[in-house]
Amino acid sequence: MVEKGLVGLSRCFRSAVVKSNRSGRLLFVGTPYTCLPFAEFLTYSIRDLPVRSHFSPNGETEKIVELVDRKGYGYTLEDCVAREGFQIVVLLGGLAMPKTQVDPSTLRRKLSSVSDLDCVIGVCFQGVMDKPEWRDTFKFKYFINAEISRVSLFEF
Repeated sequence: MVEKGLVGLSRCFRSAVVKSNRSGRLLFVGTPYTCLPFAEFLTYSIRDLPVRSHFSPNGETEKIVELVDRKGYGYTLEDCVAREGFQIVVLLGGLAMPKTQVDPSTLRRKLSSVSDLDCVIGVCFQGVMDKPEWRDTFKFKYFINAEISRVSLFEF
């Protein structure tokens, strides 16, 4: 499946979640600040599915929060009661950025305490996570790579 733009990203993600044939709890794992808005955006694309989204900053399982729809505003963070039993884990590309220094093997050990990791979806830009250390460690069920072709700034 090949799509374009942010709408294409959300369509690909929704397709992966639907094809996974899973319901229940989904855990986004990404960097604080930069990945969280993408988790919120992608959650919007699956809002009608029987899936509850959560977020873990850098795989810190004790900091997992739930993404809850606050009608008219978007998704907000709320405390998470149960920090285990996630049927889908979504790894966001910020984890693979050199500045974050997240080790895939260490991350897998942390996440194995909250999920069986038998349905892992990778979502990244510019192939940042399309590397052997990530592919071999997590054995992605689905992998979404978005390319940004051009960004322009104009001053008038």
